[in-house]
Amino acid sequence: MDRVAVRQSVFDELGIILVDKSEIREGATFEDLVLDEHDIERLFSALGKKFKVEFPDFMKAKPTALAMVVDMIMFRRGETVGDSKESGSEA
Repeated sequence: MDRVAVRQSVFDELGIILVDKSEIREGATFEDLVLDEHDIERLFSALGKKFKVEFPDFMKAKPTALAMVVDMIMFRRGETVGDSKESGSEA
């Protein structure tokens, strides 16, 4: 699954939790989205089941940006953050 699909899955899960979906964007933090502890736990639980990953506790305790959640899913699944699935030139 590429980064765009993972990001959309994160946004979709947030759409289930949030009443006001207008603030959902990759740069938004949990604080921006006015997520409480229960909402954050619900989000990580749903994403953990969907992607079969566990999230570090520090991500739940600070104002984490959605981009970091997407990056962590990609990392935990063993995919690169830029995951283009194509071989580029060596640097």
